[in-house]
Amino acid sequence: MLETKELWSIRIDFALKPDDARRLQIESVMEELGTALSSFEEGKGWRMETIAEARPRAAEVRAALKPFGIVAVIDKVPQKNWVLESRKGLPPLKAGPFFIHGEHDRDKRPKNGIGLEIDAGMAFGTGRHETTMGCLKALLRLRKTLKAKRILDVGTGTGILAFAAWHLWGQPVIAGDNDKDAVRVAKENAAINGLKKHVRIVSSDGYKAKLIRDHAPYDLITANILANPLIMLAPDLARNLARNGRAVLSGLMNDQAKDVLAAHRAVGLELDFRLRLGQWSVLVLKRARK
Repeated sequence: MLETKELWSIRIDFALKPDDARRLQIESVMEELGTALSSFEEGKGWRMETIAEARPRAAEVRAALKPFGIVAVIDKVPQKNWVLESRKGLPPLKAGPFFIHGEHDRDKRPKNGIGLEIDAGMAFGTGRHETTMGCLKALLRLRKTLKAKRILDVGTGTGILAFAAWHLWGQPVIAGDNDKDAVRVAKENAAINGLKKHVRIVSSDGYKAKLIRDHAPYDLITANILANPLIMLAPDLARNLARNGRAVLSGLMNDQAKDVLAAHRAVGLELDFRLRLGQWSVLVLKRARK
């Protein structure tokens, strides 16, 4: 367990939240400096912190961050369960009927609504990022018109979109991820939320798992990953989407939407609707009219 080791913190405090493009660039550098990255609002500013399992070399940290003109503080982490402490700092979140929370906020679940307890661990998707929130909003909108009996979540992360889809449609969901930590976390979250029998989680690189291939085509596919993987997977998405199905895609910034959409138009799909949250986009696709 990480909390029993000697850990080191590499921390940057910003007076104001960096714009999304700059924040992502810095986060990518910070991720390389340690084993776990947290990036969150801190008062009126923003804090970015990487946890390292060995004492960082100050010169290497300075060199890595020099292009951004920023300096990090390196400290030894006190001996405590820092993972649990970081979770306590995440407030519950409401998205339509969904109340998304950590273990420490179970007692705050409203009597009415849908509670989802999400432990991010080493996986992406607590509902707090604009892309995850945008996908939830898209699902809520689709629920009004889409009849989905076969549902797939590609790159499931924590499983949050798969769980939300089951609650909205009440149909079995298959969820896949190519990261073993994400698969483990998603399975744990499915158990916590009482969804082990309803959401089947498998290790899969895109659509390659046998379980995913055997149950195609899908009336609803969600994929909150990144722009480049979405572009690469466009032909597979087209092959696995049912005739009247919908695909919810995110993990892309507004200026990347054009390329992602072009890749899917090339394989016979078209835009149904688009949502924008800040600098991030959600694309909902359907089969193009002939």
